[in-house]
Amino acid sequence: MSVIVEIPEEFASSFGTTAEEVKRNAKRESTIEMYREGAWSTGKAAEFCGIERIAFMDLLQDRKIPMPCTTEEIEQDIAHARRRVG
Repeated sequence: MSVIVEIPEEFASSFGTTAEEVKRNAKRESTIEMYREGAWSTGKAAEFCGIERIAFMDLLQDRKIPMPCTTEEIEQDIAHARRRVG
């Protein structure tokens, strides 16, 4: 399913100056809210935004949004780091 959300111009300008910025930033803001509400994990939120999980976590950190990690998430992070190091 795909959903189109119309944002009146008076509100859209708060998300950016170009249509692409508005789309990207509105998507990120709604994703952050889904994460805050506990509806999505960092992995699911990152996937929806089209960015790496670590990048989404950096975004949360920049916004000072708490990120309680599960043991599984920490293990995934360690495995990912080991793969990158070689």
